[in-house]
Amino acid sequence: MRPGRTGFSLLELLVALLCMGLLLGGMVRVWGAGLGGWTRVNEALTARRALRWSLDRMAEDLRMMGCLFPPPELRALDLGPPRCFSLVPGQVDGQPADELSWVTDVPVPGEAELSRAIAPGPDGEATVQLRPDRAMDLEAGDLLLVAGDRFEFARVAGPARLAPGRGGAVRVGRAGGAAFSHPHGAGALVQAVRPLRAVRYAVVLKTLDHGPRSRGAVPCLVRFETAGSSDGTAPSWRDADQEVLAQHVASFRVDFSPDLRFPGIRGADQAATLGNLAARLRAPDGGAGAADPFWFRKAGGLVEVRLAIRGPVPQRFLERRQRLVVAPRNFGP
Repeated sequence: MRPGRTGFSLLELLVALLCMGLLLGGMVRVWGAGLGGWTRVNEALTARRALRWSLDRMAEDLRMMGCLFPPPELRALDLGPPRCFSLVPGQVDGQPADELSWVTDVPVPGEAELSRAIAPGPDGEATVQLRPDRAMDLEAGDLLLVAGDRFEFARVAGPARLAPGRGGAVRVGRAGGAAFSHPHGAGALVQAVRPLRAVRYAVVLKTLDHGPRSRGAVPCLVRFETAGSSDGTAPSWRDADQEVLAQHVASFRVDFSPDLRFPGIRGADQAATLGNLAARLRAPDGGAGAADPFWFRKAGGLVEVRLAIRGPVPQRFLERRQRLVVAPRNFGP
């Protein structure tokens, strides 16, 4: 600006705008780089959290593998391999994606106590008055476990919803004989178990976001749970409850070894593989494991799970591996 004159010349304004533009451009680049770094870190943390949660969820299920309280109709049924435990190697989008399934029983959340004493009924049925500590939803077929002077169980005859504090009545029927063969006094602890639940872990293609910006179907690790079959047939997964544990799965590999040797069961002929592994085991009674129809539940084994998820950086994966000692609780009478 010249002396004695007010205002700025056009050249001075252009120079000032150029300097401001350079400063703003640098600030925007720094802000964009910081935002991009924060986004990548957040995506990496989310992927690592999904990895940890998926394997912890699977480890919790594997520890519950088998039937702690098998229903009486299973006493004459051989739930030995491969029906009790199934590992099927496979691929999704050209990447390893195994399928793992087994039979288990699931504890019903909450516990209760008897508000009234019960005695054996002549027809094997009884009405049980319960007072739960939290809301309990019972279904027909659930096993009601009473830990009184003697431990007994009976089968729930119909659905019942019990509210905490008030409680309610539950009709129980035969479960391999009379509902209760011994009396139980008020205050006895009662728990419920949902028997014969089939659990499956598999990688499936799912479209999680719908709309114009949808990325389409992505491989996801999904946990399925449905009612198992008491006749040994394969369960139907069509109407199973589904829980998505991890998205953008790159690979999911499971290796099971009953004798703690790797590689274990990864062949296509699973029955033959199980038989060969069983032949190398020794049953508790000193006989050959292959001759024992329930060698699997007596032997247990070691499970190795490897899960990889596509990370925020292209062509890079986040992988987590976990080995877990599994001791099946009961696959037979």
